[in-house]
Amino acid sequence: MESISLVAGLSLAVGAAIAISVIIWIIFPTLINDEAGLRLLRGLRTDNRPVWLVSFVMTATGLVLAWISGFFLPLFMSRTYADIPIIIALGAFAGATAWLFWIDSILHRLPNLIVLPVTGLMIMAYLVSMVLGVTSKQSAFDQLWARGATPALAGLAGAGITVVIFAIVYLFGLALGKETLGLGDVKLAIPVGMVAGTASQWGLIVALVIMNLSALVYFLMHLGKRRNVAFGPHMLIGAWTAALITPLIL
Repeated sequence: MESISLVAGLSLAVGAAIAISVIIWIIFPTLINDEAGLRLLRGLRTDNRPVWLVSFVMTATGLVLAWISGFFLPLFMSRTYADIPIIIALGAFAGATAWLFWIDSILHRLPNLIVLPVTGLMIMAYLVSMVLGVTSKQSAFDQLWARGATPALAGLAGAGITVVIFAIVYLFGLALGKETLGLGDVKLAIPVGMVAGTASQWGLIVALVIMNLSALVYFLMHLGKRRNVAFGPHMLIGAWTAALITPLIL
């Protein structure tokens, strides 16, 4: 069974997180393309990029998530080279997590210039992993029909199920004329479902429960102060909780 070394896995995850965070910092002025939004975000320089302290916090958060996922999640994957694309994808998502959390918490907006490229990268990475997994000679999932492609298929299935659920809720809200989820939340559901579904068959359920509980707690804590709750941050909390904790307990 040929597997990636721990050092290599950590390097790939952390490297992907750094790359995504740096790219977001570079293109940040184009992410928030209105003056009202920029004024609401504190900690910006005169060129509308985040100051170094904000950038450090965003990047450091991504590095921690990437390091933990690169160290921990491969234990529950195929233990073949098919894990490499998934590790890179998880690192990329980790690098974007804190930025999305920050922006959506304040502006109730999930920029397409972050969500769509990261989602596309993750889908391609999971498809490559699926091909490598099917052709692998030995894996930790040889007893299953998908063999080494099992983690990639689980992640893609998680993405599909999650986006369908969120799309139904979004359309139901539109039909009733009520604000439920934003279209950005529906888009974010794809990478969230991938991350949650990769390492555990229970990950998706745990993610959905945690994100809704988190949103409920936030709503109750701010009862009477504001009506709308940005759901993106709670989706991110649910995804990473499911990915990093569920394999240990379920």
